[in-house]
Parts: sequence; C-alpha cells; structure tokens
Amino acid sequence: MSTPPIAADDAAARTAAVRARAIQVFESETAALSWLASPNGALGGAIPDSLAGSLEGTAAVLETLGRIEHGVFS
Repeated sequence: MSTPPIAADDAAARTAAVRARAIQVFESETAALSWLASPNGALGGAIPDSLAGSLEGTAAVLETLGRIEHGVFS
C-alpha cells in the first residue's frame, strides 16, 4: 500500500502518515506507537518517530514498515 503524496514542507502530515502506516502494519496502535518510539537497527539505531520530520527519514521509515509487513527483516 502506498502513502498519498505529501507536500515537502508538511512534517506534521508526514508524521501522521507514518503513524497511520505503522498502526496498519502492526494492527495495534499500542504496538505501533511502541515501535515508533524505540531505537531501530534497520534505521541505524534511530527512533522512527524522530525521522518523520524529513522526506528522507519518512521514506526510510515507510520502507522499513513495508519490509516488516512483508516479512523481510534483514
């Protein structure tokens, strides 16, 4: 599933889109918010929620969520 286009300067919309996608992937708001707030090895140890402010960070988090959804963990 793809995320709708978001204006480059709309960090709040990117954050909301990342959170919505995480909830969809984890099928639980609690699990999604926990994942978003925890350091992630696939993201170089970064906290996913902290990356949503930039276009590059948002893309990396959404890519990681896609990999999780499809069972690709390496």
